[in-house]
Amino acid sequence: MRKAIGAIILLLLCPCATVLAWNPPGHMTIASIIYDQLDPAQQDAWVNVLRSHPRFAQDFDAAMPQNLSPQQQNRWIFMRAAAWPDLARSFDGDDQKYNHPIWHYIDLPVYLDDAAKEKIHPPVLSGDYRKARSEQSMNAVQAINKALAELSDHATPASQKAIDLCWFLHLAGDIHQPLHGATLYSAQRFRGILLGDRGGNDIPVHENEGLLANFKNPNLHAIWDNILGGDSSYDAVTALAAEVEKSYPAQTLLAAAKQTDPMGWAKESNQISQQDVYTPEVREVVRTGEAHPHAPLPPVQISAEYLKRARSIAQERAALAGYRAAALLAKIEP
Repeated sequence: MRKAIGAIILLLLCPCATVLAWNPPGHMTIASIIYDQLDPAQQDAWVNVLRSHPRFAQDFDAAMPQNLSPQQQNRWIFMRAAAWPDLARSFDGDDQKYNHPIWHYIDLPVYLDDAAKEKIHPPVLSGDYRKARSEQSMNAVQAINKALAELSDHATPASQKAIDLCWFLHLAGDIHQPLHGATLYSAQRFRGILLGDRGGNDIPVHENEGLLANFKNPNLHAIWDNILGGDSSYDAVTALAAEVEKSYPAQTLLAAAKQTDPMGWAKESNQISQQDVYTPEVREVVRTGEAHPHAPLPPVQISAEYLKRARSIAQERAALAGYRAAALLAKIEP
């Protein structure tokens, strides 16, 4: 019976598997911020860990841009590691074992209104990876805690540490994207337990900046995935990281940066989603659609003001992700 229940839960969660959180430039930007907070010895040590990655030759070395100095190459390897778990989605054969779609998020609830809150009672989600039904079914907080435990264990093989580091860098970024700590429930349309609106994926949007111009089905989640920027070149990513660090320096975020509990990060993202993602304009479209829950939702018109606010929030979250992740890595001897 327990195995059957676990399988059902995985099936329920899998529709979210296409979620990418920050796009590759976003993840690489956060990794560059992390790299800046480490001292040179720590930088070298963690890059050496990554050189033991079982797919280093094809996924790192072969993909490295030309004409980078040795110091730039090390930074690029570190930045590439943060994007690697999304590369794993396309792996085939035995390498599919590196792909963990459900690890990218934790669906803490947001309710459309009191009717949804009274009707829908999702389970309380744990951050303890030892309580997960299986490794594949872990949520983002559990996966982060597992990666940290293995990175801290001197018995962990070097190749596994390299994989753990990739996942830690990636998920520390993921969980600071507001919609990776939230899903919206409503009494009629988004009532599926462990589904909701799939972290904004089921809310269509329209925006006038061209941010999602190449998307077949632009949605609320994609807005937040791509709000940091879209250029993954070394110069663009490092420039954006420097801009974020200048706009949100560690000194001004000192108190918040001391929060090193990944479940705390997720709860922050959930709170931001309640206030700044599922705004009254977004909620009104969903609320109107409750009368006909099986009809397609009309797109939410995303205003310039919404995007400006989202961009500011995203940059602050990227800065916090970088400072917090670096603080945790600095405590570990590779």
